[in-house]
Parts: sequence; C-alpha cells; structure tokens
Amino acid sequence: MTAPDSRRRPVISAALSEADLSALQARFAAAAGAAPVLASAPSPDLAGSPVIDVTDATFQAEVVERSLHVPVIVDLWAAWCGPCSVLSPSLEWLAGEANGAWVLAKLNADENPRIGQMLGLQSIPMVVVVKGGQPVGAFTGVPKEPAIREWLSGLLDASAA
Repeated sequence: MTAPDSRRRPVISAALSEADLSALQARFAAAAGAAPVLASAPSPDLAGSPVIDVTDATFQAEVVERSLHVPVIVDLWAAWCGPCSVLSPSLEWLAGEANGAWVLAKLNADENPRIGQMLGLQSIPMVVVVKGGQPVGAFTGVPKEPAIREWLSGLLDASAA
C-alpha cells in the first residue's frame, strides 16, 4: 500500500505536482528585501519539539527551509473538524517516536488559507510530506495508524535514497 486512501491520491498528486514551493521562497525573500535562501544556507534551528505550529507567515522558514535538512510532515486541520481531532494525536505520537527523523508541522487551514490553496487543499484533514523544499506525497482523511506508518516509511525511505 503506497497511500492510505488510494482513491484520492491521483487528485492530490496532480495538485501537488503543481505546487512549486520554491516560488513561495522567492516571494518571502522579495517581501523581506533579501536574496532568496538557497539550499546551502545555514540550516534553521532543528532542535526542539518534533511538533511545531506554522502559519502562512512562518511556512517558508519552518517548513520549506527546514525540509532541506529533514522531512516535514504538514498536518492541515481546523478546529471544527472532527476527523482532524482523531488524526492529529496519532501524527503527534508518531512524530515523537521518530526521534527527529522528521518534523510534524501543524497548520490551521481556516486561519491560514494561502498555504492550503497552494497545496491544492480540497478537504481536511490533509497531510503533505515536504522534502527538499517540495511536496513529495499527501493523503486526506483518517487512515489507521499502521497505514500511516507504512505510508510514511515508504515516502521517507524513498526520499532518503
């Protein structure tokens, strides 16, 4: 099994293939009046919690730049979303178990719509893996924990090669 919900994977894959996060990097740099950050730039502080909260404003540094050094799993959720409240604790548990192999970035899709739009968000919960500054896989819904583990292992092992 390569994705927890293979019925939705083609739609999400098509949306992700159009999500070029390097454009986001350049836009943030231009807004700050600085040159774009390249892969050779010093890494952001990677120490700390395996679970971080991100916003439209912090997505560039906390997800895109961090993903140049360690995979970042983005959990797009909303407070009103019942399935999100089921999925998030599982992802947080898995992030803690990963011992820094990847970071979980939680993004409230209602409060931060721009990133959701960029990633082709159509329903929540949605989980996106960002590695090397680009999305490499995603799923929507609430698969069982073993399916999430298998999916993450497949993506993280493939991206490490």
